[in-house]
Amino acid sequence: MGVMRRNLFLVLALFTALCISVRADITPAQQTDAEYLINNGYSEAGAEQVLIQKKRIAGEPCEPLYEQKNNNKFVRFLKNCYSYLDPAVDSEERYHHDIHQSPSVRDL
Repeated sequence: MGVMRRNLFLVLALFTALCISVRADITPAQQTDAEYLINNGYSEAGAEQVLIQKKRIAGEPCEPLYEQKNNNKFVRFLKNCYSYLDPAVDSEERYHHDIHQSPSVRDL
């Protein structure tokens, strides 16, 4: 009986050790990293908003994460015209700024 109890104890100890969940420590900076958020099921837009908020708090300039600014002036003009005609589209220049109720030349 002594050997059977010892074997049972070893099996229970092994089972208990396997059932304990092990989690790695993650810092808040790692949890708010864009790559980490996307890999854990968040959208690119959500990860970009987190990145923009972190940069605002740090006082750094906010650049879009996945959308690069177009240097072609004609394409930029067309995008600005489209965003002026459709107020639901966020323009690059006024994405995080106050929206005025009346249209002006600055909108183009």
